This record gives sequence, C-alpha cells and structure tokens, in this order.
Amino acid sequence: MKTIVIVLSCIVACCLAAPQGPRDNEVQLVRYVNNQDQDQEGGYQFTYELSDGQIRSESGALKDVGESPVIVVQGAYTFVGPDGLIYWVNYTADENGFHPVVGTGPEGGIKPGQDQGIDPNALKSLVG
Repeated sequence: MKTIVIVLSCIVACCLAAPQGPRDNEVQLVRYVNNQDQDQEGGYQFTYELSDGQIRSESGALKDVGESPVIVVQGAYTFVGPDGLIYWVNYTADENGFHPVVGTGPEGGIKPGQDQGIDPNALKSLVG
C-alpha cells in the first residue's frame, strides 16, 4: 500500500511541476515502464518518454536507518528547453537530502529508450 501511495505521489508531483501555458502541439506518451516490488519491500522503478523530448526515470527502495525506514531514490530527467538546448538532471535522494547533478547538452542525461541505471533490487542490496 505504501508503494502505491509513494508512486501516485510522485506522479502527482510530476504533473504539478509541468510547465503551464498553451501548447502548440499535444504531447503524446511515447514509452512508459512501471515496475514495483511484489515482496512489499517498497521498491519501484518507472520510466516515461514524451513526444516533446521529455524523459524521466526513477527507482527507489526502502532503507532501514533506525526507528523508521527511509526511501532511497535515484533518478534522472531530460528535456528540451525553449532555446532548443537539452537540459538534464541526475539525482539521488536519501536520509541526507536531495543531491542533483545538473547539466546541458546530449552527454550526461538519460537517453530515449534507456531506463534509469540501477534496478530496484540492486539498489536495495546497496542500502542494506
């Protein structure tokens, strides 16, 4: 149940963070992948690509840090700005906060057809 709430919260946050205003073309969903842990560990991984060049991928898993577990997240997103440049953000978030790496250009961001780099099961093994 926690996983569903977390994933839905992430989707709502993404929708609310989208640029507002009129669009010349309607953006289409090109690709969507959604994987969740079936063992109630709270792991997830999703990727989506849109026809306007936006790509987002994220994976997360629960990490035990004492009294209550925290979710450790690793992700990336890429988009084409109004200036025609490719912008990208690779990030991690854990009990120590949000850690983004930001850049422009074709190198460093997530590419079309690419899922985010770490499988949720591998991420769980890294966090203990």
